[in-house]
Amino acid sequence: MEQRQLEFFVAVAEELNFTRAAQRTHAVQSTVSASIRALERSLGTPLFERSTARVALTEAGRTLLPEARRALDALDQARASVDSLRSGVTGSLHVGTLSGLTAVDLRALVRDFRERHPRVRLTLSVDTAGTHGLLERLRAQTLDVAFVGLQTTQVPGIDLHPIATFQPRLLVSADHPLAGRAHATPAEVADEPFVDLPQGFCNRDRSDADFRRAGITRTVAVEVSDLTTIPSFVESGIGVALVPPLPAEAAAQVVPIPLDPPATPWTLSTAHLSTAPPTRALDSFRTLIDHHITSRDHY
Repeated sequence: MEQRQLEFFVAVAEELNFTRAAQRTHAVQSTVSASIRALERSLGTPLFERSTARVALTEAGRTLLPEARRALDALDQARASVDSLRSGVTGSLHVGTLSGLTAVDLRALVRDFRERHPRVRLTLSVDTAGTHGLLERLRAQTLDVAFVGLQTTQVPGIDLHPIATFQPRLLVSADHPLAGRAHATPAEVADEPFVDLPQGFCNRDRSDADFRRAGITRTVAVEVSDLTTIPSFVESGIGVALVPPLPAEAAAQVVPIPLDPPATPWTLSTAHLSTAPPTRALDSFRTLIDHHITSRDHY
């Protein structure tokens, strides 16, 4: 198994297209195809399902992909240990994030990283399953690092690095009967329709747990995929919400009210697998995050 074979394999696996993989690796398509066939022969199993319409990874291919990435990163680190070219970080970095995140300026962070490390192929994606989906993708090794929201500071097999902790409050429309209150209890909003994220997102799971502990079953009338859109739904009178401070509140006719007892806080963190040493690309990315935190007071 040669380095160039692994490079071709990773390129095809990520592009799912032999032509684009050849362009990405600066090779002719026939060379890429021949290299993949040779790799499959040496492993004794197909790595891709090929048809005229699509290219897809086989189970063997999906198993090999994270190992191939790590092998290429290990080779890169070995070279760096010899030539000490710390600016020559290469490889790939797959970053996952939550929708609507503004506490970190992700666009500036990605731009900064790419300017410093142009030889790293960085991808950024939002998971529609929230924190639960991001953690699953970390465990499946299709992500290298993710921004997640959790109530806990410990997750088996995952290293967490806290960025900010948020205190959720009740959010009501400006004309809601509770709008002038200094605080509200869970019992007082038990019959209210709620606007929240789907299950699997930290804000939803945390709120559900708080109400269960209070012996209350609430009704989530509207589920949205982006936390920052909730103030506009609350303003319309569709329902109330239990959310951390959001910048979007400033543009909406809504009022935050503390719960009594207070809602359980949750923490925004970066997460990566603890079972494998971080690559140089991951270390370089993490060192830049603090420079692009816009606020620790709102999500």
